[in-house]
Amino acid sequence: MDSSAPTAAPARPLGDAGLSVDAEGRFLHEGTAIVHPGLLAALWRGLGTGPDGGWVVRLGPEAARVEVDETPWVVRGVAVRGEPPAALDLLLTDGTVERLDPLTLQVGHDGLLRCRVKVGQPARFTRAGHLALGALLEEAPAGAGGWQITVGGRRFPVGVAQCP
Repeated sequence: MDSSAPTAAPARPLGDAGLSVDAEGRFLHEGTAIVHPGLLAALWRGLGTGPDGGWVVRLGPEAARVEVDETPWVVRGVAVRGEPPAALDLLLTDGTVERLDPLTLQVGHDGLLRCRVKVGQPARFTRAGHLALGALLEEAPAGAGGWQITVGGRRFPVGVAQCP
């Protein structure tokens, strides 16, 4: 065996670095918002789930737990594609844009809109995202209760989220 061959660094146990993501989708360190664009980009790129299903940030060989308020994925804005809307693009907290799957759109018991992004991950709408999408919601037909949205010429019911 060649002793000069590089060896992989052993995995380090997950530490507590004081990182969290609040309900508005902001990365925090010990309660203070992280604002440095480069650091934020690295944190979002490194965000994933850990072995226990909780959220972690991986930066190279280092990994740290991240406390998350409901979900890290928060919709900050909505871009309408076409008139009438042929598609709706969601601006997410990590700076990415994803197409809304209207079949995943739900309203929670707290009155906030939610959907699925990032291959099935839950996302919550901020006030701004809620207002942008809310302008496109219509009351469901009389007696049906609830809401619907028309995208690509099709009407989709807005479901009711089980929680929160």
